[in-house]
Amino acid sequence: MVKPIKTILFATNLSKNCADAFDYVISLAVRYQASIVLLHVMEKMPDSVEGRLKGLLGEKKWQETLQAHEKSARQILIGKRSSNALIHEALEQYCADAGINDTECGYISREVVIRDGEIVQEIIDQSKEYGCDLIVMGARQGMLSRDTAVGPHIKGVLRKSRIPVMVVPPEPATA
Repeated sequence: MVKPIKTILFATNLSKNCADAFDYVISLAVRYQASIVLLHVMEKMPDSVEGRLKGLLGEKKWQETLQAHEKSARQILIGKRSSNALIHEALEQYCADAGINDTECGYISREVVIRDGEIVQEIIDQSKEYGCDLIVMGARQGMLSRDTAVGPHIKGVLRKSRIPVMVVPPEPATA
């Protein structure tokens, strides 16, 4: 029996490739009346590098820098609006473009989640915390070409996840 999709975790690194994947997330959310959890993980740097930077900048300036980075990531993800408003607006636009009426476009949204840590483990942890049924990730161009391989984060999530993972390649570049 196929398990229903109620909550989708969309893991984004804020790249164009992930923006392309977001269209699929919206489509799935509409189709299955699912919640969307937007996740951005700020990769933790090695302790030795972090220690050096703290020494150079001082603890206060280091914390300010980290907070500024998180604020910047949140602004990129949601701008000055709430995550519910952002997702609702994107969903309304998708439904309008697809000719789907408003009653068929209902959904439940969650807040944007920004975490600091090891990317693969945070994606797995957050998928469990929010009870997700599907993880969606955007891939880089040519991810399955003969000369390249799937990136380490996608490979790690595929290896560790106990729920389905959808990897969405970017739209082909137009000449």
